[in-house]
Amino acid sequence: MNTTSNQGRVPMISKIAYGMGDVGCNFSWMFVSNFLMIFYTDVFGIGISAVASLMLISRIWDAINDPIIGTLTDKTHTRWGRFRPWLLFGALLQLLY
Repeated sequence: MNTTSNQGRVPMISKIAYGMGDVGCNFSWMFVSNFLMIFYTDVFGIGISAVASLMLISRIWDAINDPIIGTLTDKTHTRWGRFRPWLLFGALLQLLY
């Protein structure tokens, strides 16, 4: 295995391999999202524009919330590590809820 650096660049094969690993997750989430759209409109009787707005708002919230939480976890330095306290206390809060 070649361990020399190529000016910090990631090889194209690594990018493709990483991207193909994410395809499975996105493919399954596409089915869940499509099912929810049909379920909300047919079973609950919610209008399609309301369902589309709900999904848009949740995606926007996710785009704002993820970097904030990522920054918080990156700045956490405890004797247990960076992520373990968040997982522990998050699980406890989930049990209380």
